[in-house]
Amino acid sequence: MNKKHTYNPLSIIVKVWFDEYKNIFKDGGVIMLFLVAVFIYPLIYAFAYNGELAKEVPVVVVDESNSQLSRKLISMLDATDEVEVVSRISNFQEGKAMFDESKVYGVVYISDDFEKDILSFKTATVSVYADAAYMIIYKQIMTASTYAIGTMSAGVEIQRRMAKGNQLEEAYIERDPLPIEVYSLYNPRGGYATYLMPAVLLLILQQTLLLGIGLIGGTLKEKGTPNYVIRIGTGIRGSSAIVFGKSLAYFSVYILNTLYVLVVVPRMFNIPMRGDYTEMLIFVAPFILSIIFMGITISTFFKKREHVLMILLFTSIPFMFLSGFSWPIDAMPQWQQYLSEIVPSTPAIKGFIAITQRGAFFSDVIHYWLHLWGLTVVYFISSSILIRRLMKKEMQRRVKRAKS
Repeated sequence: MNKKHTYNPLSIIVKVWFDEYKNIFKDGGVIMLFLVAVFIYPLIYAFAYNGELAKEVPVVVVDESNSQLSRKLISMLDATDEVEVVSRISNFQEGKAMFDESKVYGVVYISDDFEKDILSFKTATVSVYADAAYMIIYKQIMTASTYAIGTMSAGVEIQRRMAKGNQLEEAYIERDPLPIEVYSLYNPRGGYATYLMPAVLLLILQQTLLLGIGLIGGTLKEKGTPNYVIRIGTGIRGSSAIVFGKSLAYFSVYILNTLYVLVVVPRMFNIPMRGDYTEMLIFVAPFILSIIFMGITISTFFKKREHVLMILLFTSIPFMFLSGFSWPIDAMPQWQQYLSEIVPSTPAIKGFIAITQRGAFFSDVIHYWLHLWGLTVVYFISSSILIRRLMKKEMQRRVKRAKS
């Protein structure tokens, strides 16, 4: 009787499951990815961005006016948290040289007629030169300059109106007849870690899992697949049982990794998590499964473990951009929008941020959850088909080798 049709699917799933544990914990490279990298990478990123904001960015002020008002403006600028006035000079070329040598990241230029223009009821101009190649630094310099110059400008305008006979309250209203109130939702401090870390944590889970599964797949091709796997894998039910058994091993390891990365690390570094943890874990479950089946699918194309590192290692940056948290997906070319839909991190990051940062209800992100389940099903089918094809080829190769 053909043994291929007599196996017990449940027993095969359990055997593959525990054999895959052996493949994981006997491989130093996989242990580095599944355990060491998952433990260390979130800490490295969290420590790096724990300050949330770039503070005391060094700037130089070129003060050609050297007047009471210019000194007051410099004092107001230096009092902000965003920048630090490291030097006050009178020569613009000297300030430019400091900028070119990266001693400062911005130059604030106050012309020699600054106080004269203000006292003469003319428009005075303050020029700010900031390093726009570094957006975070640029933002801090412009924020501090806008605040200091705007505050001083308002004070001058109010004094002028009061000098014309207006009452203080009238002067305030005429100075700003239509005030604007801005509310920063979900990230009131504008912190970089609060913005970046939730997405990065999911990408760490995705990339380490893909790399680890790829390494195991490449290793099995190099060293040889067990005979029982080849025998049962030539049938579609058998290949599905193999894929399911492997997935149980990976999922059981990564559910613990997920708890550490998405629960422990944010609490350690006070990263806001406003949603319900139970809903978060329910949402993340198909994300982990879709990565597992995607990883098994991709691993069938690698003949050596080195190929995994050569190819998958460089997908981290593309996957980050395709996720849409660093640049809106709607602003991408159409083909990239389609490509982003097949990467699990894209819907996962959108839904995860909605739950944990905006405090959304699960019903608000259920379309992302269903998207992840759709990817799970698609990649499970593709991995089963490709495993079956791979086992058939390996069976034919071994039969030819036995006959020769």
